[in-house]
Amino acid sequence: MAFSDLREYINYLRSKKKIIEIEDEVDPILEIAEISRRATYSKLPPLLFKNIKGYPNWSVITNIYYSIEAFYDLFNTNKLEEITESFLDKMSGSLPVSFSNKIRNLFDILKLGKILPKSKKPAFKEDNNLNFNKIPALKTWPKDAGRYLTFSILITKDPDTGVHNLSVYRIQLLNEREAIVHWQALKRGSLTAFKYKEKGITKIPAVIVNGVDPILAFVSASPVPPGLDKYLFAGILRNEGVEVHELDNGILVPSTAETVFEGYVDLNDLRLEGPFGDHLGYYTPQDYYPVFKLERTYSRDNPIFHATSVGKPPLEDAWIGKAVERLFLPFIRILIPEIVDMNLPEFGLFTGIGIFSIKKHYPGQAKKTMMSIWGLGQLSLLKMVIIVDADVNVHDLNEVLYAITTTVNPSRDVVIIDNIITDSLDHTTPSPPLGSKIGIDATRKFKEELGKEWPEEVSSDENVVKRIMPLWEKIKTQYRP
Repeated sequence: MAFSDLREYINYLRSKKKIIEIEDEVDPILEIAEISRRATYSKLPPLLFKNIKGYPNWSVITNIYYSIEAFYDLFNTNKLEEITESFLDKMSGSLPVSFSNKIRNLFDILKLGKILPKSKKPAFKEDNNLNFNKIPALKTWPKDAGRYLTFSILITKDPDTGVHNLSVYRIQLLNEREAIVHWQALKRGSLTAFKYKEKGITKIPAVIVNGVDPILAFVSASPVPPGLDKYLFAGILRNEGVEVHELDNGILVPSTAETVFEGYVDLNDLRLEGPFGDHLGYYTPQDYYPVFKLERTYSRDNPIFHATSVGKPPLEDAWIGKAVERLFLPFIRILIPEIVDMNLPEFGLFTGIGIFSIKKHYPGQAKKTMMSIWGLGQLSLLKMVIIVDADVNVHDLNEVLYAITTTVNPSRDVVIIDNIITDSLDHTTPSPPLGSKIGIDATRKFKEELGKEWPEEVSSDENVVKRIMPLWEKIKTQYRP
């Protein structure tokens, strides 16, 4: 289900009575964030604040991704992986040697006209009176360094390929025209910046947009495979191309965005960002990041500002992570074919714990799979990887614990790797972004791994089961207290 913009989605929510519209005056300093967190914890639908203290003519929407059910509703299915499976099924011929080769040939193979970005006149217009001080950006926790953009989208363009990158970073507002962009070492924005710097360019053309359709916003916050344009991936999920408009600096922006801030990221201007209460539930210490410098602004009439508040799970970022898990599973299976299923538990903070089931065919395969996972995009940030057999339900943590208890000999099956890239927000690491990782092989062992045959598991006698079934049914229905 594709929505043309955020306003159409809000109208859809109204028609389904799945939005809470709040007329009482609220303050973007701490109050909206506090209410939003409570709403997400309670699995309430999205909140539309219509009376913002100090910001007349603005509305603020939060809690769009209030639970996994929000994604089921958004995509009109409770089996999200089927969306990307269907797309991959359309790819003709045998699987490629590498996924990147397939991506490079997508246009020829699929004639992707329907899902390519489409040029359209913008719904916004230039607004010379707008600046960072005049938007209802939130302060989300008492000791945050200031007001932040928490669900705005930073758009840059790869200087070599022209591929557009849309990413959601926290952005600390400094004054009317400057803001600090918190992009981490492995993030697309940071990698793009490195390419520009290699070419001697230190002012990266960039745009910050806010208030787009919910699928595009989700894609912007997702770890889309490198080399794949996020506009194209959004088109895949929407089954319809995103409408875009090219600004003077060459960046394509969504034509229906609520606000647009055109400028550049200055790689020579690094300033202390933070502290900020992040998704781990702790304040991130200060560190140096580059400054976005505003040159031109655009806005729709009576703009709607999209924000979120992070903290201890499960908040919106946890449910985004679960949707990413489901939608990206088919792509991960192409890259690591033995993987059957995966679970990134909400309380595992997306980059903390990953549980994977595999079809095991040879000794050492579980550890080989760990290494493959740690070499794969956003999954490379996982602090703990647990590998179980294909018959273990990775979404049932009791089954996972049973597998660990009955298959793991720690000295043989636990791998610890030190001095490796990890989530730079992880306060447990002494020298971020370097930290350590743990891998647990919780699969049943082959003789080569165990040194003897694996013991036989207990199972019931089938004839006995058949004989007792009538009595068992009677016990359940007649004798049950």
